[in-house]
Amino acid sequence: MAIDSGRKGELSTRGHIRVGTVVSDRSKKTVVVESDTLDYFPKYRRSARSKSRLHAHNPDAMGAKLGDIVEAAECRKISKTKAWIVTRIITKAKTTVLQARGGKSLDVEAERLRKAAVKRAELPPPTPAKEAKPE
Repeated sequence: MAIDSGRKGELSTRGHIRVGTVVSDRSKKTVVVESDTLDYFPKYRRSARSKSRLHAHNPDAMGAKLGDIVEAAECRKISKTKAWIVTRIITKAKTTVLQARGGKSLDVEAERLRKAAVKRAELPPPTPAKEAKPE
């Protein structure tokens, strides 16, 4: 399958296809897709949950945004970290998700700051420092 990359013609896809959520869309034509996996270890009869993050090319025609569930296919190496391309958007994000510098969404960060301000208001006023006695 060939997809118009918006750069120098089409990119042919090959190999694996992953489904995941876009967790970062800060770069111009790159998104970070995070996919969850559940691995079973028969020796221990336990399952382990893990995540993998991959950088995928986001063509202008796709326009995947933060919070979208997308399908990414493997393609030739585009840059040092990009070897995947977004092929389709499965589900659009229900609301606009804003992201702060630390990776937390802005509403979570605002709630944390509000709670800190309330705690500071509940504290008693600081007592004045005692003066040192001259010797």
